[in-house]
Amino acid sequence: MNTTTKWLVSCAALGMALGSTANAADMTWTDYINFTPDRLVTPEKPVPYVHDLTDNVVPFIVGSDSVTSYDLRINLYDDKSDAWYEPFELAWLNLPGLTGDRVFFDLSGTEYGGWSIAGAWQIQSLGQLSVEIISVVGDFYVGDSTLTVRGQRGNSVPEPGTLALFGAALLGFGLIRRRRTI
Repeated sequence: MNTTTKWLVSCAALGMALGSTANAADMTWTDYINFTPDRLVTPEKPVPYVHDLTDNVVPFIVGSDSVTSYDLRINLYDDKSDAWYEPFELAWLNLPGLTGDRVFFDLSGTEYGGWSIAGAWQIQSLGQLSVEIISVVGDFYVGDSTLTVRGQRGNSVPEPGTLALFGAALLGFGLIRRRRTI
């Protein structure tokens, strides 16, 4: 190997060793839904809705951003009726998939929702989370719902300087090979 070839190989190796990708940034996306007026949930009338992170000020970009975790908070409260079942009201939170569903017994404010792999996959692939509040027993109100998603902004991509250095090394190898064949 001659001196020029050694120099080009050394430069290419150094460029790749000095951090060849840009790091993805940690992000948090939040979607808030205020049910105004508050929605009454009864056994006959569940409340389905969708949290959409793609329409935020800083939107979740499907295919580029990634989800590491999410948290769902729902404000449920009693309608204060005098029915016989009033002390036994039960709310069912239905999330995508077989896991993550929750039952709430104390309808007195903020309830913390479950987590499911199917829910994380739905956020990752659509930028949305489908939620349904179902009354198992009794009737109550849904005031608001907040979805908080933590993840990474964008994928790791090569830095422009590294790409330029790698391209220069390939060009140099091509020129050396061409000069040897002539």
